[in-house]
Amino acid sequence: MSWKDIFVPTQQVFYGLLCDQMTVAEEITALLERYVLADDAAERSAIAERASDCEHEGDRRRLALMEKLQGTFVTPIDREDLNDLSRAIDDIVDYNENTIKEIAIYEIRIDDPIRDMVATMRQAVDHLATAIQLLSRDLKAANQSALKTKSMENKMEGIYRHAIADLTHEPDIHYLIKAREVYRHLSNAADRADGAANVINSIVVKQNH
Repeated sequence: MSWKDIFVPTQQVFYGLLCDQMTVAEEITALLERYVLADDAAERSAIAERASDCEHEGDRRRLALMEKLQGTFVTPIDREDLNDLSRAIDDIVDYNENTIKEIAIYEIRIDDPIRDMVATMRQAVDHLATAIQLLSRDLKAANQSALKTKSMENKMEGIYRHAIADLTHEPDIHYLIKAREVYRHLSNAADRADGAANVINSIVVKQNH
């Protein structure tokens, strides 16, 4: 590593690493959407296998960013913000992959609330990806996309509350507990997207000073 890599890092490197992570989050969310819309068991199994590979790739990309962060003294974004944003993206990947796993393991019936939550999650991730892509060149637009992400989290919360309320009519208490866990993963994924949006808001405020 040259002294230029340590003291004068290319400004685009960290933005690129964040975009690399976000690409994985987009892919696994798309896989989750395909999974809940698929009717064929074999197709679902193949999607789940690909999602597992995707989650491992997300870990590798998170590690690449952390290694770059540890070896760099000067960063274009506050170090804590970089770490928090990277971690939130990684959490989105993990929660979405866990949703696929637990739907299969718990033999959860894919109902309208699950499909609605997944569709909302897809929108949140799309807006978040746009925000991260814009972060290096248009802070105002990045902030606007981050706010759209937050609005999707609010929508998710409403769907989640209604889904939990409907579960109270489920006669099988064991199934109720398992279904609630799947709903919770989706809600948590949206929370992490909201957290990432908050970090972007913070970055925009700091960069504008």
